[in-house]
Parts: sequence; C-alpha cells; structure tokens
Amino acid sequence: MFITSIKTAALATAIVIATAGASMAATWAYVDHDANVRKNHSNASQPINTVYEGDKVKVIGQWNNWYKLQIPGPDGWVKASVLDFDYYDDGPVYPVKPGYGFGSFCVDGKGAQFCIGGGTGY
Repeated sequence: MFITSIKTAALATAIVIATAGASMAATWAYVDHDANVRKNHSNASQPINTVYEGDKVKVIGQWNNWYKLQIPGPDGWVKASVLDFDYYDDGPVYPVKPGYGFGSFCVDGKGAQFCIGGGTGY
C-alpha cells in the first residue's frame, strides 16, 4: 500500500513538472515606449536596465501586470503597459494572461516561472 502511494505521488509530480514546462515557454514582444527595467516586480524596486521603444524583447516570466524580460545586461521586470504583444516579425503573439481567483499558484525561480491553476484571466 505504501509503495502504491509513493508511485502515485511520483506520477502526479511528473505530470505537474511536464505541464509546467510547457507554460514556461518564452514569448516575444515589442517595447511601446522607453522604460526602466526593475530588479523586482514593483515600482519601488531599483532600476537595473533600460529598454527602448521598438526593442524586441524576450518575455520569460509574469507576475500580475509585470513581465520579466531577458535582455542584454541584467534581466528584469517591466509593467505590462510598456510592452506590445499584438504583433512581432513572425506574426501575432498571444501572451499568457495572469490567473486570478482561488487556486492560482505561481513560482518565479532562477531562470523560470510557471503558474498552475486559477484560469487564464481572459
């Protein structure tokens, strides 16, 4: 009985990890206007870099209405209003929207961020 429980837990963990891997895929956006890139997802956080209007940036994470960018120099966070997700060179982009409500769980770790549950926020 104990071995069956361990196998079930291991299988459930593997499914969660596999599902999370798909949601960690990066997307691209254009910068709408010049903006400071901040160390954390807060207006009070220290500016550590800058993005400029027209820059194409890789979005690697999200926290509510903040997006984490992978850019030359230190990676960091900008508010959603700085970015344009509608189109980029290869066609339309559809970003993952933040989940709201009970059951949302997001992890923002070194080089990765993923959310489980809570819907898509559309």
